[in-house]
Amino acid sequence: MATTRRGFCSLVALGLAGSTGCLDVIGGGPARFVAPPAPVADDVLDETGYELADTTETEETRTFEVAGLSREVEVVNRISEYQRSIDVGPLGEVRGAVFATLCTPAVSVLGRTFNPVEDMDNREIAAEVQSQYERLSIGSEIDRRTVQVLGERVDLSKFEGEATFMGTGIDVFVHTALAEGDDEFVVVVGIYPRLLSGEEGRIVALSEGVTIEE
Repeated sequence: MATTRRGFCSLVALGLAGSTGCLDVIGGGPARFVAPPAPVADDVLDETGYELADTTETEETRTFEVAGLSREVEVVNRISEYQRSIDVGPLGEVRGAVFATLCTPAVSVLGRTFNPVEDMDNREIAAEVQSQYERLSIGSEIDRRTVQVLGERVDLSKFEGEATFMGTGIDVFVHTALAEGDDEFVVVVGIYPRLLSGEEGRIVALSEGVTIEE
């Protein structure tokens, strides 16, 4: 796929992290909610051949109004991007397989947890990713499987897609899933050329290898 080191982080962050957060307590100064990093365990990276390419924080300040009272809320999201080099023949090795995690904080209001990501399904996550990256087109969901992410059994969806790679359109697979931790939500996204044998197994391993740093 045609993506820079920061390109994939940007498409995930802009699409999903831009609307997180809600009001915790009315009144007072700004409330700040910070998501912890959600990296993939080192032994899983060694096993799959993926390497950390970038880590990014996105911060947003929003003003909420409840019962005539307003308050600013600051939300900090964490994105980790991993890449694996693939052999494309005469062009040599390029970083063509990508996996990313987006960790966004859960914000409580009177004992309830709020976050726009919480109610999104895998198709909606895929649509948000596509909307932020003009050289990626995501089609139908063709499969889904159950994986264990952060101790929770979740559906990992598999979509057909097409991406632009060095000016040429190539067929890709796109995987998305959403898991809920104790105080955060984690979105995982994987994209790779369809011709890569065994890559789906690596995406599963990476998804199940996501951890939450204290």
